[in-house]
Amino acid sequence: MWCLGRSRSCGAFATPARAPVSCEAGFAPGATCHSATVSCPNLPDIGVTWADVGLIREGRIVVIGGNGGTVPAGGAFAPTYTQAGFQETQIVFSSDWEYGDDDILAAACRPATIVDYLHSGTGAAYCAQGDSAGSGAIGYGLAWYGLSDELDNVEFTVGPVFSNISRGCKVPYAPAVTVIPTDGEPFDDDPQYNIEYADMSKWTGTACLPSGESSPEDLDKEAAQSIIQARATLSYPSTSIAAWDCNNGLNPSAAQSYLFLQQVTTPWTLTSISGCTGPEGTSTGVTPQGIPAETATANDMIPHCIRRREKPRLQP
Repeated sequence: MWCLGRSRSCGAFATPARAPVSCEAGFAPGATCHSATVSCPNLPDIGVTWADVGLIREGRIVVIGGNGGTVPAGGAFAPTYTQAGFQETQIVFSSDWEYGDDDILAAACRPATIVDYLHSGTGAAYCAQGDSAGSGAIGYGLAWYGLSDELDNVEFTVGPVFSNISRGCKVPYAPAVTVIPTDGEPFDDDPQYNIEYADMSKWTGTACLPSGESSPEDLDKEAAQSIIQARATLSYPSTSIAAWDCNNGLNPSAAQSYLFLQQVTTPWTLTSISGCTGPEGTSTGVTPQGIPAETATANDMIPHCIRRREKPRLQP
């Protein structure tokens, strides 16, 4: 059993990791895949597959994709990371990791459990990269499940998106957030889940952006599932953090990202990305200096993914 965090419950593998399995489409070429079943308190068990490509010379970089985390993400980064001496590990769930018991904060035990498990067998620098809801999974892990004791560097791409769920679901609408990047000009972004409200309603068990005014009960429940709330750990002295957010205002990812970063008491960077395709398509985006967003993300990950702490690591 992997007991994580300062204030949340333990997760475990109901079905232990097995010998390599076939890798589905979307994983990086040449990867080796493994699967297991994750069990968390008061939640249905969920399957997880992870794909390792490259050798752990400098360290390991785990990647979690957006939405429910059911599609491999980060494959485009694999050649760069492996050439720099890192193993990239793509994590994919058999169904939406957020769904179960109407509580995303509790469900975040699932990605935290597999991220913790992979850390225990690394023995080198250990870092994470998340896209949209995958950034949310990592944000929960840092704030609630003790992953700041394990992760040396985090790259948040268009997220974390669950920072203030009640503000994203509330009717009447909450006001726009003025995002102030450390690289780029300030811009406004609305925190509402206008595109994502159906998934948010399913995952939280509330009426997200209802046709009428939000009920106090729903707002309280949404606040209690947000990353940012009382008892969250928001100081990460041994974890460097960088965020990359589209500045086109097409969804709440930038607003929600900034709502999280504003509360973090240790250093972080946020780069404004122009030219995104749709709400979160950073593959076509560029930094204020004209550098492709994916190139800039990798260029930030590689020098910052260094081992920052010395402590025993148990082999899985």
